[in-house]
Amino acid sequence: MKQIISAAVTPFTEDGKLDVDSAARLYEHGLRQKLDGFFVMGSMGEWALLSPDERDLLAKTACGVIGKKAKILLGISDTGMPSILHNMEKWQHLGHSHWTVIPPGNWAGPGDPVKYLHDLADRVDRPLYFYYLPAFNGVNITMAQFREILSHPKIAGVKNSAGSMRVRKELLFIKQEQPFELYEGEEWALDESLLLGCDGAVAGFASTAGALMKKLAADIDAGDFPGAAKIQRHLLEIYYAVYGPLVTWWTAGQKYALQYLGIIKSGATRVAAQNAMPESQRAIIRACVDKNRAELL
Repeated sequence: MKQIISAAVTPFTEDGKLDVDSAARLYEHGLRQKLDGFFVMGSMGEWALLSPDERDLLAKTACGVIGKKAKILLGISDTGMPSILHNMEKWQHLGHSHWTVIPPGNWAGPGDPVKYLHDLADRVDRPLYFYYLPAFNGVNITMAQFREILSHPKIAGVKNSAGSMRVRKELLFIKQEQPFELYEGEEWALDESLLLGCDGAVAGFASTAGALMKKLAADIDAGDFPGAAKIQRHLLEIYYAVYGPLVTWWTAGQKYALQYLGIIKSGATRVAAQNAMPESQRAIIRACVDKNRAELL
């Protein structure tokens, strides 16, 4: 069965504080849509803009609401290995299913990414997913390195957000040789990636359009590839209306859509550039949500 996991947004109040009540409603909404899991404190979750206390509270909220009803991928990414390990130690009692990490970049990044991830995997107490997003940290992995990384028994799989057909193809080749879970991170490629052999998707837009993604995955499971392609096209129509044609409003757009749907209280984001979203884009989002409300709820 193909799985759809939400890379969940982190809601804030209008005055910029963490909104755990809205976060709880967001997770409950995803559970009603029968999502298979939630990635908490990923890029869409603005993890780098949360204080340590806020991250503690969000982790506890997610685990308290979701429990064992779905997978919980807690993001332990941070500015260096000591902080990553510290996050893991603080949250290891919460009962979630997986850890997820994107290594830091630049001078704090891994000189040897294989050794870095294996050193971390040696310390984890449950399965670890490698979040591959080279546009974020500048850490590019070769096919040979992926093969070695995924040989570690505690590294369960990869969330691939490279936006590269070549990388996806290479990972699918490796998947034929050794077992691991491969999740697509790009909404525009869901139908083809699931058809070709990915285990599912860990997608940011699943916070808003999780039900459509679940229908797409069900069509792939049933062998209805034309049906999946039709849903993919419809999904992208909504995706580009909410995010903008160049995905400019990647967090503000989705949060405004979720606010307009009545799932979270505010569309506030801590990504400074996102706060300039114009009223014209808000109007496009409202029209799109009004047209597709039944499918989104």
